[in-house]
Amino acid sequence: MKKNLIIILLFFLFVRVGDVNAKENLPEVFKDYSFGLNDNIINYQWKIDSVRKTNEREIYLLKKNNWIMYCVVEFGSGSIKDTECKIP
Repeated sequence: MKKNLIIILLFFLFVRVGDVNAKENLPEVFKDYSFGLNDNIINYQWKIDSVRKTNEREIYLLKKNNWIMYCVVEFGSGSIKDTECKIP
């Protein structure tokens, strides 16, 4: 009986340690990432995974630790008109 109790306690000890280590690298959920594409890449270490281009906008798929974020860059008159980034 004591042996089973020790095994169960050790199991829960290791499960909690694994859970705490996994949460260290997650992006902050309520942080405002909408400032722009460059801001998210430089200041928050998001990486560009893919880019889709249309006539009026480019859609960037960013990744960070299995999280994804979409950034839409809109163009008007040959320059950047607006940038919006969101975590789905």
